[in-house]
Amino acid sequence: MMSERKWIAYKRVLRYADVVIHIVDARDVPGTLDRDMSKYKSKMIVAINKADLVSPSSLRTSLARFKTWRCVATSNKTGRGYAELLKLAQSISPRPQPKVAVVGYPNVGKSSLLNKLGGRKVARVSPIPGETRGPQWVKSGGFLFIDTPGVIPPRDQGGKDLILKGALRVEHAPDPESIAEEVIARFLPDDAKALAKCYDITVAGKDTSQEILEKIALRRGKLLRGGKLNLFETAQMVVRDYQTGKLRSSF
Repeated sequence: MMSERKWIAYKRVLRYADVVIHIVDARDVPGTLDRDMSKYKSKMIVAINKADLVSPSSLRTSLARFKTWRCVATSNKTGRGYAELLKLAQSISPRPQPKVAVVGYPNVGKSSLLNKLGGRKVARVSPIPGETRGPQWVKSGGFLFIDTPGVIPPRDQGGKDLILKGALRVEHAPDPESIAEEVIARFLPDDAKALAKCYDITVAGKDTSQEILEKIALRRGKLLRGGKLNLFETAQMVVRDYQTGKLRSSF
């Protein structure tokens, strides 16, 4: 969580910016949306990032959620939405060279998006949450971007939900099996083939999340002494694959 001093600095950045790009994860838009950001709606753009990781129908539903907002679907992998995002930012700025704050939960893709918008590597990137330590100012392409650390609103609690959002490392979880089973459940029953493809397993219609986790452990050779399945390490792997986008929708 942020210290009080860092919260004050973060709020100052939001007030100072001409434009605020609030990045959310397409796989969990409600969970990665900071509702308190609505006070900046007049100068805010919602970027539904990692759009390539969800089905078209899911993305349409998310975009419809923000029909009264400025909203753009983006993908750091494909470059989708970047031109539209920059055009929107320029259009709502009161000055020729906009000061743009890029904000959002840890690991939603802030630094990666900033690098793409700038056309070069301008911010440190990692698939692991927590890599951006403080606001980083970047001048590029007629814009002054501010890459902020991943912010977790004070009302949010730690643990399972934050790990599922990608905001905390799975190593913080004492019971990764339950989190992995919830990740697997997100792909059942409509997208079981994504699990089959990622882990080279066969998924039957009656398989439970626990049974699929066991199949993954066996397929990957995650075994303890005596041949018992190492579900702890397997679960950590599944959650990391989900956080980094290796385990993704097949649509």
